[in-house]
Amino acid sequence: MKIEIPRSRVISWMAESLRIGVFSDTHVGRNIPKVLRDARRKAFRHSFKQAIDIFIENNVDYVIHAGDLFEKRSMTPDDAVFVKWEFYRLVKRIEEKSRKKIQIVTVRGNHDGSPLSSALDFITHPMAEYFQVIGEKILEGVKEAYVGDGLSITGMGYHPYARKKFEEASEILKEIKVDGYRILILHNYVETVHDVPPQTPEHSVIKLEDLEKLDVDLVITGHHHERLGFKKTGGKLFLIPGATEAIDLGERGPFGVYILDLRESNLVAHKFVEIDPLQAIGVKKVMSDKPMELDWFRKRSLEEIESFALNLDREGILKLNVSGVVAGDEPFPQLGLQEEIQKLMEKYDKLIHVEISEDLSSIIRPDVRRVEGRISRDEIVREIFGILGEKIGGAAEIVEDVAMALDEKASERTGLLKELDRRRFSDRWLRLLASYVGEEQ
Repeated sequence: MKIEIPRSRVISWMAESLRIGVFSDTHVGRNIPKVLRDARRKAFRHSFKQAIDIFIENNVDYVIHAGDLFEKRSMTPDDAVFVKWEFYRLVKRIEEKSRKKIQIVTVRGNHDGSPLSSALDFITHPMAEYFQVIGEKILEGVKEAYVGDGLSITGMGYHPYARKKFEEASEILKEIKVDGYRILILHNYVETVHDVPPQTPEHSVIKLEDLEKLDVDLVITGHHHERLGFKKTGGKLFLIPGATEAIDLGERGPFGVYILDLRESNLVAHKFVEIDPLQAIGVKKVMSDKPMELDWFRKRSLEEIESFALNLDREGILKLNVSGVVAGDEPFPQLGLQEEIQKLMEKYDKLIHVEISEDLSSIIRPDVRRVEGRISRDEIVREIFGILGEKIGGAAEIVEDVAMALDEKASERTGLLKELDRRRFSDRWLRLLASYVGEEQ
């Protein structure tokens, strides 16, 4: 097989000591929630710019990004230009400071798009030799690595069927024999390494045993927004840097980047550098172990909101989770705090948004039971399409492809796919069902 090596630089004065900046899940262009679309877009740009400033300040030799550089579905051309110029600023500032040429290496994440329609293409250019995307050729069965300065970087871009794909890719990766410090970049969950969300399909999670077979020194994984830092599992050292900004309002920081120091092909030091966010995002809870009047939940919710607003030193966004059993004769209790929240936002001008998640049940509806936990997509597919027998794998594949298409192509206004895309999936369903009916007859 052909070995694809984008570019090899051998600079003797850097070979013994290297400094690497690591970050992930920057999601430039994200504008959720929609009521704060401009404010949130600015926040993601702000955190990206801070990451670049940290890399310049630390005079790095390499930068590794572990995927989801962009939010392809909502990004604008200006977002692509912004990232391109920030990377160029990084390269030029370090060249001016230290007269060295740095390298930026990334893999494609699920929010960057598909291999055939990747947002990373917007910032890739033959003249920008400092920016390399790896991990696509390996999906096609071709050896691929970045090699230079006593460093070897391999990777695999996001794939919805990562379990099977990485099992195949690991056989190819084992054949890449290079000296120096070996880094593997991934953008999928790895079993036992990540806290995998329960709704995640099993086929999208990489098996740890396939990673254990590889001769690598460090595995850097994106996709997991919570920072887990360094973690040794299955005999392998992992770095889970987390996101640079809260992707969803319920995610907790601190967020930031990592600086790694290598000497003579060994990791000798590392540090986490926190990013100062543009907006303060708080997550609070109001709950009771015993039935309480609805007014109690309302009062406690408003107290939590005002307490958060009082301590703001910048724009603030609060995610408030309210749960419990409501005493009284209201069968479907709701807080109904819109007017009160609006008054608090007028009183505290730094409070720009409050999102309340209500999980309230009524004491007069004992027949209603809460569903504990979350149902995975695999379980839903098995429940609905189990009748298809051996054809259920085809149904699961269509469901997964629809989910990816919605992430990448759905209209921001309606949340729906265009008619041409819908027709394509309808045709696949018809072919699958026709083949099942044909076999049954």
